[in-house]
Amino acid sequence: MAIKILVEPAIEPVTLAEAKAWLRLDHSTEDELITQLVRTARTRSEAVTSRAFITQTVQETGAKPSKTGVIELAVNPVQSVTGVSEIGPDNSVQILDASAYIIDLDQGRILLGRGHSTSVYKIQYIAGYGNAPSDVPAPLKTAILLQTAWLFERRDENDSAIPFPAQSLLARYRRVRL
Repeated sequence: MAIKILVEPAIEPVTLAEAKAWLRLDHSTEDELITQLVRTARTRSEAVTSRAFITQTVQETGAKPSKTGVIELAVNPVQSVTGVSEIGPDNSVQILDASAYIIDLDQGRILLGRGHSTSVYKIQYIAGYGNAPSDVPAPLKTAILLQTAWLFERRDENDSAIPFPAQSLLARYRRVRL
Protein backbone atom coordinates (compact mmCIF):
# COMPACT_ATOMS: atom_id res chain seq x y z
CA MET A 1 0.00 0.00 0.00
CA ALA A 2 1.22 3.47 -0.84
CA ILE A 3 0.02 6.59 0.96
CA LYS A 4 0.54 10.04 -0.49
CA ILE A 5 -0.59 13.31 1.08
CA LEU A 6 -1.93 15.39 -1.82
CA VAL A 7 -2.91 18.43 0.23
CA GLU A 8 -1.04 19.07 3.48
CA PRO A 9 -2.86 20.57 6.47
CA ALA A 10 -3.26 24.34 6.19
CA ILE A 11 -2.21 24.81 9.84
CA GLU A 12 -0.64 22.83 12.65
CA PRO A 13 -2.75 21.53 15.57
CA VAL A 14 -0.39 23.31 17.99
CA THR A 15 0.28 26.99 17.39
CA LEU A 16 3.67 28.61 17.71
CA ALA A 17 2.38 30.55 20.73
CA GLU A 18 1.24 27.31 22.43
CA ALA A 19 4.59 25.64 21.78
CA LYS A 20 6.54 28.64 23.06
CA ALA A 21 4.39 28.78 26.20
CA TRP A 22 5.01 25.03 26.76
CA LEU A 23 8.75 25.58 26.31
CA ARG A 24 8.62 28.72 28.49
CA LEU A 25 10.23 30.85 25.79
CA ASP A 26 9.52 34.55 25.45
CA HIS A 27 11.83 35.43 22.56
CA SER A 28 11.39 34.95 18.84
CA THR A 29 14.93 33.97 17.84
CA GLU A 30 14.02 30.28 17.52
CA ASP A 31 10.49 30.58 16.11
CA GLU A 32 11.44 28.90 12.82
CA LEU A 33 13.01 25.95 14.66
CA ILE A 34 10.01 25.57 16.97
CA THR A 35 7.61 25.65 14.01
CA GLN A 36 9.66 22.92 12.32
CA LEU A 37 9.72 20.81 15.51
CA VAL A 38 5.93 21.10 15.89
CA ARG A 39 5.52 19.90 12.28
CA THR A 40 7.91 17.02 12.93
CA ALA A 41 6.09 16.04 16.12
CA ARG A 42 2.74 16.14 14.30
CA THR A 43 3.90 13.97 11.41
CA ARG A 44 5.50 11.47 13.81
CA SER A 45 2.31 11.33 15.87
CA GLU A 46 0.17 10.89 12.77
CA ALA A 47 2.40 8.05 11.59
CA VAL A 48 2.22 6.27 14.96
CA THR A 49 -1.57 6.57 15.18
CA SER A 50 -2.47 6.22 11.47
CA ARG A 51 -4.53 9.38 11.85
CA ALA A 52 -4.67 12.82 10.30
CA PHE A 53 -5.05 15.50 12.93
CA ILE A 54 -5.90 18.51 10.76
CA THR A 55 -7.87 18.10 7.51
CA GLN A 56 -5.73 16.88 4.60
CA THR A 57 -6.25 15.12 1.28
CA VAL A 58 -4.88 11.58 1.06
CA GLN A 59 -4.34 9.28 -1.91
CA GLU A 60 -4.02 5.60 -1.17
CA THR A 61 -3.03 2.93 -3.67
CA GLY A 62 -3.01 -0.73 -2.78
CA ALA A 63 -4.30 -4.24 -3.26
CA LYS A 64 -7.97 -5.03 -2.70
CA PRO A 65 -8.75 -7.90 -0.33
CA SER A 66 -9.43 -10.86 -2.60
CA LYS A 67 -12.58 -12.25 -0.94
CA THR A 68 -14.26 -9.58 1.10
CA GLY A 69 -13.95 -6.52 -1.12
CA VAL A 70 -13.44 -4.42 2.03
CA ILE A 71 -10.72 -1.80 1.87
CA GLU A 72 -9.54 -0.49 5.24
CA LEU A 73 -8.36 3.06 4.66
CA ALA A 74 -4.96 3.70 6.17
CA VAL A 75 -5.52 7.22 7.51
CA ASN A 76 -8.42 8.11 9.80
CA PRO A 77 -10.71 9.77 10.74
CA VAL A 78 -12.19 9.84 7.25
CA GLN A 79 -14.35 12.88 6.48
CA SER A 80 -15.27 12.00 2.90
CA VAL A 81 -14.19 9.93 -0.09
CA THR A 82 -13.67 11.97 -3.24
CA GLY A 83 -12.88 9.17 -5.67
CA VAL A 84 -12.31 5.45 -6.08
CA SER A 85 -10.54 3.99 -9.10
CA GLU A 86 -9.51 0.54 -10.24
CA ILE A 87 -6.17 0.03 -11.90
CA GLY A 88 -6.22 -2.76 -14.46
CA PRO A 89 -3.42 -5.19 -15.32
CA ASP A 90 -2.51 -2.94 -18.26
CA ASN A 91 -2.30 0.09 -15.87
CA SER A 92 -5.54 1.51 -17.24
CA VAL A 93 -7.49 3.52 -14.69
CA GLN A 94 -11.26 3.20 -14.36
CA ILE A 95 -12.99 5.71 -12.10
CA LEU A 96 -15.80 3.95 -10.29
CA ASP A 97 -19.26 5.42 -10.04
CA ALA A 98 -20.28 6.13 -6.44
CA SER A 99 -22.93 3.42 -6.73
CA ALA A 100 -20.17 0.80 -7.14
CA TYR A 101 -19.05 1.03 -3.52
CA ILE A 102 -20.30 1.70 -0.01
CA ILE A 103 -18.43 4.07 2.30
CA ASP A 104 -18.34 3.48 6.05
CA LEU A 105 -16.91 6.76 7.37
CA ASP A 106 -17.14 5.71 11.03
CA GLN A 107 -14.92 2.68 10.47
CA GLY A 108 -12.78 4.25 7.72
CA ARG A 109 -13.45 1.60 5.10
CA ILE A 110 -14.95 1.02 1.68
CA LEU A 111 -16.85 -2.03 0.43
CA LEU A 112 -16.51 -2.57 -3.31
CA GLY A 113 -19.53 -3.99 -5.09
CA ARG A 114 -19.55 -7.21 -7.07
CA GLY A 115 -17.94 -7.25 -10.46
CA HIS A 116 -14.88 -5.30 -9.45
CA SER A 117 -12.22 -7.97 -9.65
CA THR A 118 -9.17 -5.79 -9.97
CA SER A 119 -6.40 -6.40 -7.49
CA VAL A 120 -5.27 -2.76 -7.35
CA TYR A 121 -7.22 0.31 -6.32
CA LYS A 122 -6.61 4.03 -5.90
CA ILE A 123 -8.69 6.03 -3.44
CA GLN A 124 -8.61 9.75 -2.79
CA TYR A 125 -10.17 10.98 0.44
CA ILE A 126 -10.27 13.76 3.00
CA ALA A 127 -9.08 12.80 6.49
CA GLY A 128 -8.64 14.63 9.77
CA TYR A 129 -10.50 15.79 12.85
CA GLY A 130 -11.21 19.22 11.35
CA ASN A 131 -9.70 22.48 10.12
CA ALA A 132 -8.91 24.12 13.47
CA PRO A 133 -6.53 23.25 16.31
CA SER A 134 -9.56 23.12 18.64
CA ASP A 135 -10.89 20.14 16.60
CA VAL A 136 -7.91 17.97 17.60
CA PRO A 137 -8.31 15.96 20.83
CA ALA A 138 -6.33 17.44 23.73
CA PRO A 139 -4.22 14.28 24.37
CA LEU A 140 -2.91 14.41 20.78
CA LYS A 141 -2.00 18.08 21.13
CA THR A 142 -0.23 17.33 24.42
CA ALA A 143 1.71 14.50 22.74
CA ILE A 144 2.87 16.99 20.09
CA LEU A 145 3.95 19.47 22.78
CA LEU A 146 5.85 16.76 24.69
CA GLN A 147 7.68 15.71 21.54
CA THR A 148 8.41 19.31 20.58
CA ALA A 149 10.05 19.88 23.97
CA TRP A 150 11.94 16.58 23.69
CA LEU A 151 13.26 17.48 20.24
CA PHE A 152 14.05 21.06 21.30
CA GLU A 153 16.11 19.89 24.26
CA ARG A 154 17.95 17.23 22.22
CA ARG A 155 18.45 19.08 18.94
CA ASP A 156 22.17 18.36 18.94
CA GLU A 157 21.71 14.64 19.58
CA ASN A 158 20.80 11.91 17.16
CA ASP A 159 17.91 10.66 19.32
CA SER A 160 14.72 10.09 17.34
CA ALA A 161 12.78 8.28 20.05
CA ILE A 162 9.33 9.44 21.04
CA PRO A 163 9.32 10.20 24.77
CA PHE A 164 7.35 7.72 26.89
CA PRO A 165 4.71 10.22 28.11
CA ALA A 166 3.91 11.09 24.48
CA GLN A 167 3.80 7.39 23.55
CA SER A 168 1.29 6.82 26.36
CA LEU A 169 -0.97 9.59 25.07
CA LEU A 170 -0.76 8.35 21.48
CA ALA A 171 -1.38 4.70 22.41
CA ARG A 172 -5.12 5.04 22.86
CA TYR A 173 -5.44 6.59 19.39
CA ARG A 174 -3.55 3.84 17.54
CA ARG A 175 -5.64 1.85 15.11
CA VAL A 176 -5.77 -1.84 15.77
CA ARG A 177 -6.10 -4.02 12.70
CA LEU A 178 -7.06 -7.65 12.80
